[in-house]
Parts: sequence; C-alpha cells; structure tokens
Amino acid sequence: MKEARKEYKKSRQNAKRVISSAKEKKRKECANDPNDSECQNEIFRMAKQMVKERQDTTGSNCIEGA
Repeated sequence: MKEARKEYKKSRQNAKRVISSAKEKKRKECANDPNDSECQNEIFRMAKQMVKERQDTTGSNCIEGA
C-alpha cells in the first residue's frame, strides 16, 4: 500500500514538472512573437488573472444563521 502511494506521488510530481516546463516553453514563445493572435489571447488571459489576484476584498458575504 505504501509502495503504491510513493509511486503515485513520484508520478504526480513528474507530471507537474512536465506541465510546468510546457507552460514555460509556451510563455517564451509568446514573449518572442506577441503579434500572434493565439499569443495575444494568452497574454490578455494572464494579465486578467494578475489583476484579479491583486484586487482587494471590499465586502463580505452575509452569513446566515449567525
């Protein structure tokens, strides 16, 4: 059982590395050719995500039953 868990963790870590390297390769391609329509969409998506992450929380949701 523990052997299977170790193997699972190792394969998951390897998959994360492969995905990370593929994303980095795509980012570098887009940085070299920003006029490509596919790359423009990627750049706008990343910028939108960065703006969303840096927003302050201005309000809070109501908690029912409190």
